[in-house]
Amino acid sequence: MIEHPLNGDNGKPATGKLLNGTISTPVFQGTVAELYEAYLRYRLIFERSEDHGIFPSRPQGEQAPHRSTTADLKHGTSQYPAIIGASAKMQRIIKFIDQVADTNATVLLEGESGTGKELVARALHENSSRRCRPFVSLNCGALTETLLESELFGHIRGSFTGAVQNKKGWFETADGGSIFFDEISEMSPGLQVKLLRILQTGEYSPVGSNEIRKCNVRIIAATNRHLESMIKDGKFRADLYYRLNILYLHLPPLRERREDIPLLIRHYLDHYGRQLGKENLRLNAGAEDILLRYDYPGNIRELENIILRSIVMTEDTEVELRHLPESVVPSAGESAAVTQNFSLIKKAVIERFERDYLETALERAHGIVAQAAKIAGIDAKNFYQKMQKYQIKASHR
Repeated sequence: MIEHPLNGDNGKPATGKLLNGTISTPVFQGTVAELYEAYLRYRLIFERSEDHGIFPSRPQGEQAPHRSTTADLKHGTSQYPAIIGASAKMQRIIKFIDQVADTNATVLLEGESGTGKELVARALHENSSRRCRPFVSLNCGALTETLLESELFGHIRGSFTGAVQNKKGWFETADGGSIFFDEISEMSPGLQVKLLRILQTGEYSPVGSNEIRKCNVRIIAATNRHLESMIKDGKFRADLYYRLNILYLHLPPLRERREDIPLLIRHYLDHYGRQLGKENLRLNAGAEDILLRYDYPGNIRELENIILRSIVMTEDTEVELRHLPESVVPSAGESAAVTQNFSLIKKAVIERFERDYLETALERAHGIVAQAAKIAGIDAKNFYQKMQKYQIKASHR
């Protein structure tokens, strides 16, 4: 392997010879790190697939891990109880977790603040063989470089002012478990080098010590920024990025999966209603309309806070428009348009949800309509009528 692109005549890819020139193959253009990243990513996904028919199948008698159904996700009763949603995008996230949870590969999660990156990280840990060992969550933007280094690697007595005794770091404490680095983009260049060393060798040294220690920790990193752009600007190390980006998952903002908003609202109404002794809560039409239309720049975290505030403010079992934060409720001029379009918006949300739900059920049933209807919990005739309504075709596999 050669760690720079090879070009033939006129800038075209050169061709290498293998087996004494008997086989000709295009040379991979890119760095060794890029090749290694691509190799690990696709090998891991391939090995986790149960349908490839090449790697050995599960030993006889060994129970297959539970795979989440759409009904599970809708009600939050799967092995991922904190992840709520039945949209196609949420199904892809759940499938990703199912495939890669029980591997040791690093994972890079990218998405806006409040999209649930830590929930996904915890689901990866709790559904892996590391589940009985610690899960440590660290926010790289909340600690100074010196403090973060001490927290990660530990320190020995007298290594800096205030270090009055030896202290274990999180890498030692979490040995055998997982560490989640939130806002990895905020990590200083110096710490990036040390984290890269751990990813490459599993070795580190406590602050103030020359002792080399080993650790076995799975690293899951998250960012709300575009790391490739930061690499171009010289603000993030390319070699660390390639080590982190073995498995990549983008978490969509809530505005891009609006069909999940009713499920999330219901979940938080029930959850906080029980906590606050206000059960059987519901939204009136006006409040529901506002919440279905709102864009949620703070994503799921903002929706959760809105519902909690509304429950605290309500006096009975119905959440009304006046219980919502003023920042969510449109001005008087906008309110007329909101009321006028309520039925159209509600219809569109329901139709999109139903379409995605049917398609997901059919995919899990391998195109068998009767089985898909059973998974969805509805009559087969009704299921088929909805397929015709949305022009969905069943493809048998």
